[in-house]
Amino acid sequence: MNPLELSLFGRTRTPAISRHDAVRALARVAALTAAGMTTGDALAASARRKARSGSDACLARLAVAVRRGHSLSTAMAGPGLPFSEAEIAVVRAGEAGGATARTLTLLAQRIEHDSAGLRRIASALTYPCILMVGALASLSFLSIVVLPSFTSLYAGHKAQLPATTRGLLAFGDAAARYGLYVVLAAGTMIAAAGLARSQSLRWRRLCARAAIAVPLLRALFAPSAMHASCGLLALLFAAGCEAEEALALAARASVNVIVAERLTRCLRLLRRGVPLSQAWVSADLDRSGDAVALLEIAEATGNYADAFSKLGLLEGQAADEAVTRLCRLAEPVSVVVMACAVGGGVLALYQPMLGSASLLLGGSQ
Repeated sequence: MNPLELSLFGRTRTPAISRHDAVRALARVAALTAAGMTTGDALAASARRKARSGSDACLARLAVAVRRGHSLSTAMAGPGLPFSEAEIAVVRAGEAGGATARTLTLLAQRIEHDSAGLRRIASALTYPCILMVGALASLSFLSIVVLPSFTSLYAGHKAQLPATTRGLLAFGDAAARYGLYVVLAAGTMIAAAGLARSQSLRWRRLCARAAIAVPLLRALFAPSAMHASCGLLALLFAAGCEAEEALALAARASVNVIVAERLTRCLRLLRRGVPLSQAWVSADLDRSGDAVALLEIAEATGNYADAFSKLGLLEGQAADEAVTRLCRLAEPVSVVVMACAVGGGVLALYQPMLGSASLLLGGSQ
């Protein structure tokens, strides 16, 4: 058994395979197959390098499975590989239609686009989060370490501390006493919520409905969920899937339970003979209001891939605008919070210092 097979069966330590690694692996194979190589040769050529990263490990596992006679779509369904059922179906449809290279390129672009969106949100919110953490850290340091040194001087002269100083000292006392418990409780609640979301369908439906229905969340999460579903449908249609199969796969792949239920409702209506344009609207999936016109054109021309690609583009633009508004709001809010924290800390620090100087000079408070 060669080293690739040993790594496939877990007898040697291999890097963990993430979605980013999967994108890099698919993009490399797509480039080679587009150049005229077969899938097996492309995987073998890409997997010859020593597995130093997750993408190399992904290619190694795929290469072993394909060399054993499995198709690429079957290899992608192997354990430890981060490919969804819908993505595997896309590759399977591309293999059946003889367009594996194009399908791999489109799939890699879709996964990369989704990952880039998440990275953009994280990058945009990093600065406000750093400001918030800095404000909290500075207030904690002042209230726990610096300000208590003035209390003994004021206590000896029976003078009353300024209101800002008393408030900051109360904050530091509460943080010193209960801060660890608050952090542990918050961590426990987050872990419990994540576990409940993964185990309880009712909790997942509640979270999904909140993301779709709550006004402050709807503008951010609803376009993103629909953008992912429309993009996947466009990819499935481009790979050669029929409408019923594409809707069923998109419903199973949707991360939002409510969107998945609406896609399933659309599929049931389609099976009853309702045109896709009407079924899409009846299932409450037409957020932009443009779906009817686009899908009616698709029903006349048969080009559903282009229609759902345009719908995904509209939803993606709405999602980008929502993220932009969130980032524009988060940054000034965090700056204001940081300014208030620094200004309040300086005021709480210098007021007792000036009072202390007055006391040392024989003044009174």
